[in-house]
Amino acid sequence: MKPMLRTDGFALPTVIIASLIMLTVLITSVTAVNSITTTLAGQYYNQQAREAAESGLAVVRACLRYYNYAVPGWTAPVTPNSNCSGGPNTTPAYVINSGNVRSSFSVPPPPPAGVGGTLRITATGTVQLVRTSNPSQVWRTYTYVAAENIRYNDFPQIAGGAGWKDPSFGSGYSGHNGYMLAGNGTLYGWGDNAGQQLGDLSMGTTVSLPAKIALPSGTNKVKKVMNSGQGASILCIIATHDTLGDQLYCRGTSGASTPGLMPATPGTGWTLFGLPAGLTALSGSQNGVNGYGTDSVCAVASDNQAYCAGPNNTGGLGNAINTGAFVPFASPTKFRLDLASPGPVSGSASSLTVKKVFNQDRFTCVIASDDQAYCAGDNDFGQLGQGTTTITVSIGKSTPGRAIIPGAPIVADIKLPYHAGVDGVFFLDAGSTMWMSGSGGAGNANDGRAAGPCGGYACYTTPRSIGFPVKSMISVGQQGNQVHSMCVPVSSGDFYCSGGTANAHGQTGRTCGTVTGQWNSPIPLGGEVSLLTLNNEAGYQMNSTMTITTAGNVYAAGDNTYGKLGTGAALGSCNNTFAKVQLPAGVKAVALANGDEYTAFILGDDGKVYAMGRNNNGQLGNGTTTNSSVPVEVQIPRQETIY
Repeated sequence: MKPMLRTDGFALPTVIIASLIMLTVLITSVTAVNSITTTLAGQYYNQQAREAAESGLAVVRACLRYYNYAVPGWTAPVTPNSNCSGGPNTTPAYVINSGNVRSSFSVPPPPPAGVGGTLRITATGTVQLVRTSNPSQVWRTYTYVAAENIRYNDFPQIAGGAGWKDPSFGSGYSGHNGYMLAGNGTLYGWGDNAGQQLGDLSMGTTVSLPAKIALPSGTNKVKKVMNSGQGASILCIIATHDTLGDQLYCRGTSGASTPGLMPATPGTGWTLFGLPAGLTALSGSQNGVNGYGTDSVCAVASDNQAYCAGPNNTGGLGNAINTGAFVPFASPTKFRLDLASPGPVSGSASSLTVKKVFNQDRFTCVIASDDQAYCAGDNDFGQLGQGTTTITVSIGKSTPGRAIIPGAPIVADIKLPYHAGVDGVFFLDAGSTMWMSGSGGAGNANDGRAAGPCGGYACYTTPRSIGFPVKSMISVGQQGNQVHSMCVPVSSGDFYCSGGTANAHGQTGRTCGTVTGQWNSPIPLGGEVSLLTLNNEAGYQMNSTMTITTAGNVYAAGDNTYGKLGTGAALGSCNNTFAKVQLPAGVKAVALANGDEYTAFILGDDGKVYAMGRNNNGQLGNGTTTNSSVPVEVQIPRQETIY
């Protein structure tokens, strides 16, 4: 008898087997999808960890350059909420902190420099996934380690400034110069040489093509270049000497109205800044060389103290000497931080050391080892922020004292004005608050220019907050007194300016000549965002304001008499609308120098220097003496430029 066959479908065992196969395939597919999802998620978070590590490298790279590759007191790892030495800061603790994802980095101090001064920097980036219901509970961590070798001064430095000279030296003594320090320590200069700031007179008084500047005898490499601003024609460098180590040298001339840093006759070569025997120079004044008739210079030495030389007529050198006697360049005096009054919030003044020194106009300030600001100098309006005034302007306060900033926050930066009549000192703390002390007459106090006893305006002997968060400060000068301006990029990326009781060039973004007692509305920068930090040379500007955006473009307003703004606009002294500088296509700005009244310099990401504006002394460095209203390339020998 034949078995009965089904004609209406599959046999039950077949169905069961097929179902098992399909279930197995489904499970395999789901497992594969989960595996792919997990792999993709892992790749995503590992990439975030890598970006966090690279952020750490970038932060440390900036710290090393800022401190000339010798960060003081670096003993703890650098993190997003630390300062450059690993100490506590008030910045956010994470690179990313969104939802259940947060990332950070940690960069420990590097081992001693190896061959050629190379530092090996290692950064660990970390991504943590936290429970949404309990952010303190981390359920997964991703890490990435990135490292790089960094050589001292691997990034070109640029500097430029102007110093009108006493007519007795001749009309050529106008001091308009540009400088670039290449990554290999080679220094170039161009422009005015009537004061022999570039070399001896065999070079001529006008140098229109960059020339390699001969270094002081016994030195082989320049680490830092500093030029004077308006009022002097002085060039200073920190260079490595064969036997003395890193030392500060200067050349050029200063105004005949004061004894000056250098002899009142044209200089014949480099002069050694006479630090006490056995000491080396760690860094110079953060703003370069002081000019405008108060020609002085300061340096931080290897004993972590500041030393200064030059006129001391308002006690501005902080040496506790009240006679106002000139301090010779060959034997600078110590900034007497050990005598500070007021002294530290806690502890003894004798234990304080110096992290940074700032020397401008009739003031010297330092950021000390306790992260507080200590200043000396003119104090008739309470500019020093020490709760008192010093009426005798000709003497000032020669004993340094602590700026009594409410809450004693960590001080990150100090800006001193160009001109004696400005009567204000500015402090930026690590929590992004900007403080000013002195007279509110210039409008920088954001108080409506309230009436008071300081030149007719309110005075602040204890620093006053301007009332909104600030990330960096630009001090903008203009010829004459009481015409100082301040510009600031803020946390949101907006750009604000204030002050300048003349504002003749519209450098604050207002109609030329218009001043109020409040900061202006956000200044439009073509829809772009201003950088939160700027190089030191961009921190002090003259007659115009320039800022670099995160897109790498430069926006400028102010005096364009000779085309200094580089926008291609019609020549004229009044330009209150910020416009984009016409850099070559594809070139982004990474640094700028705007201390010259009529000429500005920009360092591009292609390693080239671009200049625009007045060129009467060859300060554009393009082989001509023809002015230009758009940037032209400075003709630095390419084979010598390391970028």
